[in-house]
Amino acid sequence: MTTEFFRFAVSLFVSIFVLLTVGCAHFDPVRWAMDDEVYADRHRKPYPANDVRKGFRMLEQAHDARFVADRGGSYFGGGWSDDPLSAGAELGVFQYSGPAVEGRAGLKGLIGTGAEDWFAGVDLGARLQSPSRLAPFIGAGTYLGGNNHKVLAIDDHVDNDDDGSVDERGEMKNDPGFLGSVYPELGVHFWITSGLRMTASAQYHITTEGRDADFWFFGLSFAGLKAPEHFKEQENSQP
Repeated sequence: MTTEFFRFAVSLFVSIFVLLTVGCAHFDPVRWAMDDEVYADRHRKPYPANDVRKGFRMLEQAHDARFVADRGGSYFGGGWSDDPLSAGAELGVFQYSGPAVEGRAGLKGLIGTGAEDWFAGVDLGARLQSPSRLAPFIGAGTYLGGNNHKVLAIDDHVDNDDDGSVDERGEMKNDPGFLGSVYPELGVHFWITSGLRMTASAQYHITTEGRDADFWFFGLSFAGLKAPEHFKEQENSQP
């Protein structure tokens, strides 16, 4: 991973979050998630005119994202790396355990990885983050993927295509592959609204292919948070 690309990636992530913050500025930043039942229940109380803690309460309200505790949702996103040139896409689900710990599981496809091949598999991870609207996090995860290719099989003394002939001209066989990795992760969440989250992350995959095949992977994803179960029940009970 070149220094120039790393700087470019960091600058890109910072720029995206600045633009989002400015873009959302026409909303009341203090009441940014008032449409969420849990957030509103905590912050709908008006500020008394003589409240000496009004400034602190407004600052807390503008950044508070504790309403995510014990809730989950789904996410989708993609990522890339330039050394080696790689790309990927992921679709999955996440669940908060309290307001600061997140677990996730997804299906991820990679192409052009350190193994110089494509893989489809499962990505599992956990993150520790601040319970705030702009939420830096650290995490760790693992990726388990596989692939399959057709290769020539003219000298293995096996009838691979079940046609009664062994090692005939042009005979092919399946050649499955496997890629496993563990990775540390750094990143930041930004809650665009109370139910829509944007995430930028950087992972360093330590693979089963050896250290020459290890690679950085930068990702960008969007996630939707489900409403609380009791809130759904109230909506469904309304005439």
